[in-house]
Amino acid sequence: MIRSLRLFCDLVATQSFTEAAHRNYLTQSAVSHHLKALEEKFGHRLLERGRRQVRLTSAGALVLEASQDILRRYEQLEHALKEPTSEVVGRLRVGSIYTIGLYELPRYTPIFLKHYPKVDLLLTYLKDVEIYEAVLADQIEVGIVDYPKPHPQLTSTLFKKERIVLIVPPKHPWATKKQLRLAQLHGQPFIVPQAEFPVDEIFRKTDIRVKVVHAFDNIEITKRAVEVGLGLALVPRITVVDEVQRGKLKALDLAGGPFERPIGILTRKRAELSLPARKFIDLLIAPLKARTLHS
Repeated sequence: MIRSLRLFCDLVATQSFTEAAHRNYLTQSAVSHHLKALEEKFGHRLLERGRRQVRLTSAGALVLEASQDILRRYEQLEHALKEPTSEVVGRLRVGSIYTIGLYELPRYTPIFLKHYPKVDLLLTYLKDVEIYEAVLADQIEVGIVDYPKPHPQLTSTLFKKERIVLIVPPKHPWATKKQLRLAQLHGQPFIVPQAEFPVDEIFRKTDIRVKVVHAFDNIEITKRAVEVGLGLALVPRITVVDEVQRGKLKALDLAGGPFERPIGILTRKRAELSLPARKFIDLLIAPLKARTLHS
């Protein structure tokens, strides 16, 4: 039954019999068999199968919520039976947007693993919408996103606020400046990273409009494009520290700020977090001094 419930959750999360089968090292026919067995067990149709996706029925939604809870409790039971509950051990699954995972979390994960070497930390890089889905499907226990959106089944805890800067190539006319007015960006050619960090959030309450000339699904490509003069970009400062130090980019502050993007930690409401998850979140939100003392 546990395996069938896990397959059902994976099927809903991936919207694909092929992907659910791949994740669980099964054939598509085996996944279909498990689904049919569940429907017979509960006496209800759980999924409506469309041409491109599967859709939960009302009964399926109830089974999904219960399945996620059962699987979480089952995993906690396994951990509890293997090790003393006071010891921080077990698997911790964390999903993060790329910029946070690549530039922020490396400052925290070595400290965490040094103190809790028996934790198997699995960090996955996902797109914003994928993190919400993965937390809801209990595929990851902790999700890290920018501009966290309210959700009835999720709890969001503020991790930090990242400073936003304008980056320009070293020979740009603005490269000698330290600060610009936001209004000066009106009509300027811009490069935007599509995957995360929406530029619209900065200009949302203004009449300022920029000319988007390129959109890349990668912050690294965005930085390279600015370096060669294809346009300007607004990015979290932490993502360009190295390029600024090496003189490849110039980072300018925006007057009227600070302009910041909030970073949130997502967990499921009413879910009893594992001890590794609680310790990891405590580390992320602890004051800098406290983190240093324990590093």
